[in-house]
Amino acid sequence: MSVIVVARFSVSDVGKAAEWARAHAEVPEDITAYGKSLGQIGHRMFTDGKDLVVIDEWPDADTFNTFFAGATRMGEFLSGAGIVGEPEVTILDPLDVPGTF
Repeated sequence: MSVIVVARFSVSDVGKAAEWARAHAEVPEDITAYGKSLGQIGHRMFTDGKDLVVIDEWPDADTFNTFFAGATRMGEFLSGAGIVGEPEVTILDPLDVPGTF
C-alpha cells in the first residue's frame, strides 16, 4: 500500500510564497513532473496561514526519499518561496482497519 507524506515548511510570508510560485510556474511544474516520473500518486499544497503544508501520496517511503534528494529544482523553489529552515516531514503508513478504503 502507498504512504502519505506530510511536509510542513515554515515560510516568511505565505502570500509572497504563492505569488512567487505563480510567477515562476515552471519551477513547481518541473518538480511535480519529476515526482510523477518516479510514480508519485498525488500532490496537494495547503496553508494554515503561517506555513506551507504539502500532502503527497507515494508508492513507498523510499520513492519519496529518492524524489526529495533528487529534485534538482527543489532548492530553487525553497529559496524563491522564502522557506525558512528545514521542513518537518512525516511519513504515514496505512492502517488497514474496517471502514477504511
